[in-house]
Order: sequence, then structure tokens, then C-alpha cells
Amino acid sequence: MIKNITELWFSWFYENWENYAPGDLLEKGLSPSQLAERFVDENDDKIKEIAKKFDSENYKALNEFMKLSESELLILKYFIKLIKLKTS
Repeated sequence: MIKNITELWFSWFYENWENYAPGDLLEKGLSPSQLAERFVDENDDKIKEIAKKFDSENYKALNEFMKLSESELLILKYFIKLIKLKTS
């Protein structure tokens, strides 16, 4: 495993994601899946270039991160549901 290779991914991703202005695109009516698809389409070459630098240990680390992110999303959805119930 290349040390701190996951930092390369996250640094690149968040910088480009912020510049992509996802909030503005959501406000214009794009769905989250459309937003992700457009981002991937526009950055496919760079994403593939970075992916080539990852090995199985990096894969495992990112997969664990994805599981944690999915858990956080489910907690956020639950929290939003509670707020909606309170305000209705």
C-alpha cells in the first residue's frame, strides 16, 4: 500500500467537488444520481488515473470508509425524519 494514497484521492475529490458547485446544480433540479453521473463523466480520465495508483489495501480502506459514510447517511436521514415529524 502506498502511504497516504487515500489522501491523494480525498484531496483531489473534495477540491474538484467543491469547484463543481454541487449545491447550485441541485438547486437547478438535478437529482443526486444525475449530479454524480455528470461529475464522473467530466472527470473520468483523472478518476481512472488516480485509481491505477491504488492496491488491495487501499481498496479495503476505502471500502470501510464507504460503509461508515453509508451509516452516517442513514443516521442523517433518521434525524431529518425526526425534524419533519416535529414540524408537521
